[in-house]
Amino acid sequence: MEQYYSPKDMFLWDSWFALKGNECHAFHLQAPITEDPEERHNNNVSIGHAVSTDLKNWTRLPTALRPGLEDSWDNFSLWTGCVIEKDKKFYMFYTGRNKNPDVKWIQKIGIATSDDLINWEKHDKNPILEADNEVYEMRNGKNRVGKIGAWRDPYVFRDPKTDKYYMLITAREKGDTDEYNGCIGIAESDDILNWNLLPPLLAPGVYDEMEVPQMIIHNNLYYLFFSTQAGNYKPEYAKEVGSFGGRHCYYSETLFGEYKPVNGNASVYNHEDELYGLAAISKNKNVLTSIGWLNKDPSGKFVGRLSHPIELEINHDRITVR
Repeated sequence: MEQYYSPKDMFLWDSWFALKGNECHAFHLQAPITEDPEERHNNNVSIGHAVSTDLKNWTRLPTALRPGLEDSWDNFSLWTGCVIEKDKKFYMFYTGRNKNPDVKWIQKIGIATSDDLINWEKHDKNPILEADNEVYEMRNGKNRVGKIGAWRDPYVFRDPKTDKYYMLITAREKGDTDEYNGCIGIAESDDILNWNLLPPLLAPGVYDEMEVPQMIIHNNLYYLFFSTQAGNYKPEYAKEVGSFGGRHCYYSETLFGEYKPVNGNASVYNHEDELYGLAAISKNKNVLTSIGWLNKDPSGKFVGRLSHPIELEINHDRITVR
């Protein structure tokens, strides 16, 4: 076991979690260590797996998912996803990319299933959800801000008010511009396998990327979390409220209602250089226990390890670190 966990000889970054009994299972992106950590995103990224009973000491388990075979849609790199349990079966939603240069920046969403969180089988109907290029934009290239298109980071949850499943997606809203159009897309399902795409849930028009979304329902309010970097703020908006890199949150009284920024500026944890991708694992009353991944050390060197737990306290329109 090892504190500040990272698998040997691997970079680690975006992570998501599943609880089973007294165990917490961490699934995370991993890629072989290279001289330039920024190369990791395109370097045969697989989904690693570790387990813990205290959220500090982790034991490495076999790799959960790897890129597909040469003729597969996901034969290049796998990106961020989530795990949800339904009818005693676990479903992992994940992002996949293809090696073909004509589509290498195009992201699609797939699904794998497991009975034990250890052994995973990709679904034969993958990919299960793609951008429509009508409401959502998906291009094979970068915009003037230098960022790629987005159709990734699926987060699936069941809304107890409707008994339906919803998938949040890091996306871009189709429109007159291809920058600062980052949004949180959403799809709806009755059975967790077949999805109907809906208009964006949140499209404020002030961020170039809104990554790794997560929905927490608390006291009948919907808290929509996402991560973004300070450099993703629209310049005019940054002058108005400042720019904060890290975890952000908007809240609403209804799922499809008006979302307002918590803390007045949406910033919840703004230390992107130290820690990024903070994800909630569990909720006890109004406290969220969360873990992110350590980004850089004081000298600016990439770290790539799981953080220790961080507690966030929700008080209606405010969320603070305990």
